[in-house]
Amino acid sequence: MSVETERVVEEIDVVRDFVEVFPDEVPGLPPTREMEFSIDLVPGAGPVSVAPYRMAPAELVELKGQLEDLLEKQLVRPSVSPWGAPVLLVKKKDGGSRLCVDYRQLNKLTIKNKYSLPRIDDLMDQLKGASVFSKMDLRSGYHQIRVKEGDIPKTAFRTSFMGLAGYYRQFIEGFSKIVAPLTQLTRTEQPFIWTDACEWSFEELKRRLSTSPVLVLPDSGESFDVYCDASHQGLGCVLMQHRKVVAYASRQLKNHERNYPTHDLDCGAITITNEFLRQVGLKQLQDVELVKLLGLLGTEKAVGFELRGDGILRFKGRICLPQDAELKRVVLEKGHKSKLSIHPGMTKMYQDLKKTFWWSGMKREVAEYVAACLTCQKAKVEHQKPSGLMQQIEIPKWKWDSITMDFIVGLPRSARNSDAIWVIVDRLTKCAHFLPINIKWSLEKLT
Repeated sequence: MSVETERVVEEIDVVRDFVEVFPDEVPGLPPTREMEFSIDLVPGAGPVSVAPYRMAPAELVELKGQLEDLLEKQLVRPSVSPWGAPVLLVKKKDGGSRLCVDYRQLNKLTIKNKYSLPRIDDLMDQLKGASVFSKMDLRSGYHQIRVKEGDIPKTAFRTSFMGLAGYYRQFIEGFSKIVAPLTQLTRTEQPFIWTDACEWSFEELKRRLSTSPVLVLPDSGESFDVYCDASHQGLGCVLMQHRKVVAYASRQLKNHERNYPTHDLDCGAITITNEFLRQVGLKQLQDVELVKLLGLLGTEKAVGFELRGDGILRFKGRICLPQDAELKRVVLEKGHKSKLSIHPGMTKMYQDLKKTFWWSGMKREVAEYVAACLTCQKAKVEHQKPSGLMQQIEIPKWKWDSITMDFIVGLPRSARNSDAIWVIVDRLTKCAHFLPINIKWSLEKLT
């Protein structure tokens, strides 16, 4: 609300006469009334708790300020509850941030209320003869009605600044390599055999957990250095700032990754920086299409999309890049001009980037970026002679002197174990033979 609008509102007689009804902010809890808000669950529903989303340092400051204001007004209170929903900040039109609680998992367990709306024509009839029309909007409407006492625990929400997650992986160098023998025992096909390697892993892990690591607290305003390495045992990296270790990260190789050459493993060890993810998370909340997808998560219209614990929207595990020119420029440059990419072609660059990123029109933009690269235009010029004009081939003088052939594959398997058709056509008479074959047959068997 602008200053001019506030001045006009204050001049209204009703506002001046009932100042307590029109406060600038909701002062605190509403009075106890007969009507209270209740949350009715479907039979058999149990508590759900979702991990808090990651937030940037500036967002944490804003979140802390808003929560302290709500605590002061007693609209929220610290609690211990089996329920828990994450919170996020959404930009308002005036540039501020609105604190929102993601209750979607709770909503899935509630009994849906069906309210009959009045008919529009009936409402219009009631306006007959009226000459003055007004409308009212409750300030912070959700704070204007009390929640039923027994349903208050269901409204619990979790924030990332109130506590640190109990992840010890980041404090132990080479964590995945140390626990590899123990990880093998958790697989379904693996028999439980306690070997010397398992004993060493168990004792070493206890020693590392009981020894204070030498880490420093990061300064969010300074740059970070990420050092990556890879071997056929796992991937690892160290996050450093001013040559001091901030955190470690590592994981074991997946089954298909064990066949990768060392170069591909080194590429897999590259970690996306926290600053980049923070920028992606902020821009996603400003992208209209991605915000719509956030509201459709869990429905048929958003199949493949998911929101993970870091607060980043992903499509089939890939980061959804918002329609932001600067973020796209960074991704395209890293995928084409970095020391590890070395100016790949359009197809190779697209295949590399789509393992990590997704955005609408991605393949077209990758092709346009590669086509506009000056280095590629200079170094990848065509040295062969251009193709000439199409020429008519010679017409055969007798039938079956010249033939053409092709294969139709991908067919369902027949009773005679045939799954393809061999097509042979005479170029003169256009007479054709269609022979059922198996795609795995050798050349000797076909002849």
